[in-house]
Amino acid sequence: MTLPPAALRRLLLAWYRGHARPLPWRSDADPYRVWVAETMLQQTTISAARSRYEAFLRRFPSVRALARARSDQVLRAWTGLGYYARARNLHAAARRVARRRGEGFPRDLQSWLALPGVGRYTAAAVCSIAFGRPHAVLDGNVARVLCRLFALRRDPRRAAARRRLAELAQALLDPRRPGDWNQALMELGEVVCTPKRPGCPACPLRGSCSARRRGIQALLPALGRRAAPLGLRWTCLWIERRGRVLLWKRGQDEFLLKGHWGLPEAGRLAALVAEPLKTIRHSITRYRIELELRRASLRGPKPRQARWVKRSRLRESLVSSLWLKLLDD
Repeated sequence: MTLPPAALRRLLLAWYRGHARPLPWRSDADPYRVWVAETMLQQTTISAARSRYEAFLRRFPSVRALARARSDQVLRAWTGLGYYARARNLHAAARRVARRRGEGFPRDLQSWLALPGVGRYTAAAVCSIAFGRPHAVLDGNVARVLCRLFALRRDPRRAAARRRLAELAQALLDPRRPGDWNQALMELGEVVCTPKRPGCPACPLRGSCSARRRGIQALLPALGRRAAPLGLRWTCLWIERRGRVLLWKRGQDEFLLKGHWGLPEAGRLAALVAEPLKTIRHSITRYRIELELRRASLRGPKPRQARWVKRSRLRESLVSSLWLKLLDD
C-alpha cells in the first residue's frame, strides 16, 4: 500500500542523509554554483560533469567573471561536455544576470525561465536548492522513480505523461526542504532505481512501490521506440601553409556546432582538393557523422570567416570532440 506523502518524505530524506554521494556541487548552495552544475548535468553524466565543474569555476568563479569572458573562452572551458549550446546560453544568461546590478540572482521561477537556455527543470532545481522555493524537478531519474512508484504505464517523453508526472512530483515535494527532496529523488533514480536493473532491496520506498508489488518494475517506464539516428557525410579540408592550418568559423545558422571554429567543409571556400587523409565516425545528439578529411590548398585570398592557426596550437581553438578525434586518429 502506498504511504501518504509525509511518510514517503521521511523515508526518502532519511535515506538521503545516509547515502548521498559527496558531489562537489552539493557542498555549497550558492545559486551560481548550483546553476552551473545543473546546466552541466543536462544530458551529461555525473562523472563527466564532475571532471569539468571545479575547473570551470576556477576559470569563472562568479557570474560576473563569466559575463566578462569571451565566447571562445567559455566554449574552451566547456570542452569535453558536449552540447555546446548550453555553454552559449549559460554565457548569455550570465551577462543578463550581471546587468541586474544590485538585484543579484533571480529568486522566483518565472524570472529564471526568462533567462536564455533555462528550462523548467533547471529553474526548479536552482530555485529549490539555492532559495528553498517549493518547486519540484522532473528529470529522467525522477520520471523513472515516479513511473515505478505509481505503476504509470505511459511513455514519460509524451506531453500528457509529462504533465501527470509533474503533478505527482509537485504533490510529493517536501515544502519545508524542497532542495533536499529534489536531490534525494534524483539520487534514488541515479543509484538505486536504475533503468535496467532496479536495486529494489536497497530502496527506501520499496514498500510503497506499485510496480514492485506487481513485478513490473523492470518494464517501466514504458518508453516508446526512439527515432532512428540520422546519417550525415561531411568532407572537410586540411589546408596547411608554413606550419599553420586554416580554420573556419561556423555560422550561427549551422544546425550543428554553431559558432565553433573547425576545419572548413568542402564547398565553403575556393580550394584545390587533393587526396584523402582519413575518415572518422562521430555522434552528435541524434546525428551519426561520417567525416572524410582531405588535403587541400587554398585558391585565392583567405576568406573573412577563416584564420590561420599554428599547428601546435590547434587544440586551443578546436573545442568540439569531433575535431579533437580528428586530430587524435
